Formats: sequence, structure tokens, C-alpha cells
Amino acid sequence: MSADNPPAAVNDFLDPDDPTLFPRLTKLQVEQVAGIAERISLAAGEVLFEQDQRDTPFYVVRSGSVDILDRRPEGERYFTQCREGTFIGDVAVFTGEPTIAAGVAAEPTSLLAMSPGALRSLVGRSPELGDLILRTMVARREWLQGHGYGQQRLVGSRWSSDAFAVRELLQRNLVPFTWHDLETDDESRTLLAGLGIGAADCPVLIRSDSVVRRATVEGVADELGLRAHVDGETFDVVVLGGGPAGLASAVYASSEGLTTLVVERFAPGGQAGTSARIENYLGFPTGLSGAELTRGATLQARKFGVVISSAHEGIRVSETDAGGWRTLTLADGQNVRGRSVVVASGADYRRLPAGNAERFEGLGLYYAATHIEALQTAGEDVMVAGGGNSAGQAVMNLSGHARKVHLVVRRPLDLTMSRYLVDRIETTPNVVIWSGCEVHALHGGDKLEAVTISGPGRHRRIDATAVFAMIGASPRTDCVAGFVGLDDKGFIVTGDDARRHHDFSQHWDGADRYPLLLETTRRGVFAAGDVRRGSTKRVASAVGDGALVVRLIHESLDRGRG
Repeated sequence: MSADNPPAAVNDFLDPDDPTLFPRLTKLQVEQVAGIAERISLAAGEVLFEQDQRDTPFYVVRSGSVDILDRRPEGERYFTQCREGTFIGDVAVFTGEPTIAAGVAAEPTSLLAMSPGALRSLVGRSPELGDLILRTMVARREWLQGHGYGQQRLVGSRWSSDAFAVRELLQRNLVPFTWHDLETDDESRTLLAGLGIGAADCPVLIRSDSVVRRATVEGVADELGLRAHVDGETFDVVVLGGGPAGLASAVYASSEGLTTLVVERFAPGGQAGTSARIENYLGFPTGLSGAELTRGATLQARKFGVVISSAHEGIRVSETDAGGWRTLTLADGQNVRGRSVVVASGADYRRLPAGNAERFEGLGLYYAATHIEALQTAGEDVMVAGGGNSAGQAVMNLSGHARKVHLVVRRPLDLTMSRYLVDRIETTPNVVIWSGCEVHALHGGDKLEAVTISGPGRHRRIDATAVFAMIGASPRTDCVAGFVGLDDKGFIVTGDDARRHHDFSQHWDGADRYPLLLETTRRGVFAAGDVRRGSTKRVASAVGDGALVVRLIHESLDRGRG
């Protein structure tokens, strides 16, 4: 923008002198950046970076100022300005994600520019400056999301399985977006009509510079660049799975100088990432949400240079070559090499064994209870199936919105759920507990309308618009089935269990040692978290596995060199 054609500021314009969101760097800090940064100059009105641009450099304003704009199909919104002595960007700049705003020089401006990789290196070498940058970036992202800036819009029907899948992808990958239900949002229907888009083209993802019609998980993942391009690259450690165990493995490995790749089938965070509130995790007396845990862990991993690839899956792990490297083939045909492999693919909730369950997936039957699903149940009757902590957290989340929550469990709650959750559920007036019961069948036309539960005495039909099923763990071992030893329930065996497995003699290479504690029947291939036999299904336990597995990787490599 130029002085002759200034942008119109929004009503909630962010003060460029806010000390929390725009801290001024000291002269020494600017000199630290200047020593490794490129110097650039812009004329008034020249674009510094565009919205949705990936791998945007980190900028420090030396003189002049940069207007920050939210570009939308209906027009631009000018919501703040970065001035001399401040730096530009939120966590997207640090991680290489697409930016959620655009930057345009407001006047002749000079800046220091640094790549995301150089920024991560600076943060690692300069703790005080690094903490300031990270703290400010996180605060900026929270402000932006709280005020609705830079958010993509997903428009579709609540009862569309495609819309549900895309919505889950965006939410669990922490992509800023808003959900608009065609059945209830008049403004979105008007916007689609103005863009010449009909209901048959939904779900529709509206970005700053493009519109994705008939959006699918695969198409949106490619559009947003969630999948990393790593074909032909080599890493010290390749982690299959981005839940708490996988992210912890990545953080500890990369912080100790091991190049690390995380390949995650759907989204970082695992089952924990879908939790509305985790209250028994050490160090967080007021609890934290799964999204907060995931955001912090992924940011921490990327701080140390971890490459994270979402909506990406490994399908095959090779034998070691002559140099001790394994080749991992990914579902899209890319191949990477790794010295050590950590299988941390976690476990999925088992599919609900009830009549018509498959038909209603995404149309009223869900395997997570996120904030969006909770909002959509306002004033309705819903059901939760399962007696673990995840089910208990879902009940409490939903009870704040739904008219009534039916909790269906096979055994008394105090046998399977933490006491603090049992106490809350039993004293919540709009929760009904059906102990000794199971979900028998789901009913409805185009959407779920009722559920039949079976229990002592007789079947009972209950009106419900949604069922949230959380009924146990099924290990995700597709990519290593037949490659490493599994127990009779499909969990990966490690340590002494691996040595006693009937496939050990065929899998294990070498007679110098037996498998280490978390090592599988294959040398240099480890398992951590819920996918491992004997693991405790808790976030803290998974994180502990992640820390331990890195020590074991070092031990394995040291013995190999010896």
C-alpha cells in the first residue's frame, strides 16, 4: 500500500505498539540477526509476502513499515502494521507452514530476511532471543485465531461424510479455518451463490486466492502442502506416527543432533490430539487440550529441525542394505532412507460392532468428539460408547452443549475410568449412564436419528443425532505386519518378548546382542507408545517411550560402530 492509497483499517485494528505482540528488539539482538541475514529493500506498495505462501522468511524491520492484510474473496482487511525494530510473522514463519496473512510495504522499507532453517538455527543458539521470538509468535497466532484472521472457510453439510473428513483433517492438523453448515448458515449460501457454486460442488474450501470444489482429504492435503516432499532424502531416524510417542521421539532425537522425519497417516497428535481436556498430565494443573498439546509438541519438534509430513503413510520398510540403511516407501511413491526406524503409529478406536455402523460413519457416527462436533450437538440428544478416560472427557465436553448425553458402558465406570472423571459424570445432570449395556444398532434415513442399546432384560431404542464411539484400541500396524513380530492381538513385541517371538530367528541380524528394551524383532527398528505390547495407554507413558527410545537408538548405533 502507498500513502496515496492507504488501506482501510478494521475496527479491531491491532496496536503496532502492543508490547506483547510487537516487542522491539534490542540493538544487540538486531545485530545477531544481521550477522546471518540478507538485507532487502522495498518500495511503497511492493509485496513482501503473499497470504498462503509457504516457507516465508523471517523478517526484521530496520526502517519503514509493513502493512499486514487478510486477503478474502470479498475484499482485503488491513488489521495491523509492523514497524521499525519489530519482526514479522507468527508460527507459520517458524514452521514453514502457509502464512495466514499478506505483507505489503507501507512506505520505502528496509528489512533483514532469514530463511526458516536459519531462524531455527538462531533460536537454538540464542535461547533468550529464541524464547522471545517463539513466545511472540505463539501469542500472535492466538490473537489471529481469536479475531478470525487468515482463516480458510469450509462450507458443506453437517451430514456429508466428505465434509466431515475434510473438517477433521483441517482441525487435527491445526489449520486455521471456520466451518459453515449449509443447512444453518445463510451468509455462506449467499457467498457460494455469488461465486457460482452450487450444493453439488460441496464441500467447498474457500482460500484467500482459490476455491477448492468437491474437497477431499487427499486434494486438500496436497493443496495445503501438508505432505512433505522428501523423495530420495536420508535421515538418521524415521518415525512412523505423529502421536505423543512419535513427537517425543522426534523432539529428543533431533535435539541430540539426529536428523529426523515424522510420517503421520492423518494428523499429528494421535488420539490425544482429539481430546477436549487432558487433566492428569504432569505439570498442567488446570489441564490442556489435545490441540494445545499437539501445537506445542509440533512447534518444539520443528524448532529442532524435524520434518513433519501429515496425511502421509508408510507402506513398506526394507531390509538393511550393506551400509546399514533401510528404505521406507511412502503411500504416494516417495522413498526415504533411515538408519533407525521408530514405529509409533499408535492405535485407533475399534469400529463400533453395531448394525448400520458403517453406513452412518461421518453421518452421525464419529470416533472423536472435537469442539466442532460438540457445538453442533447444541440442544440435541447424543450418545457416547466407551468407558475409558477419552470417553469420559468426551462426555464432559458434550454435556456443555447437548440437551442430553447418554453414556453406554459394559462395566461399572470406576473399573475403567479415572476417579475425577467418574465423579464429574455422576454429578452432571444432563448425563444418563447405561451401565452393563452396548450399542446394538443405529437407525435413520440420510442421517442418524436413533440408537438401539442392548443390556440386562431387553433392548431399548433411544433418540440420538450422534454417537461417539471410543471402545478400545486396535493397533495400527499395517505397514509393518509381517515385517516385525506381533502378538496375538496385533501389537508389536519388543525386548525380551521380541527375543521369544517365533519369528525372531528369521528377523534378527547378528549374534552379538539381543533386542534392546523397545527394539523389535528387527535390528534398529523400535516401537513406542500405544502400538507396543504392554504399553500403558496414557499420554505421559507415550512421551516416556519417546524419550527412552532415543537413548536406545544411541546405544544401538554405538554397539554397531563397536
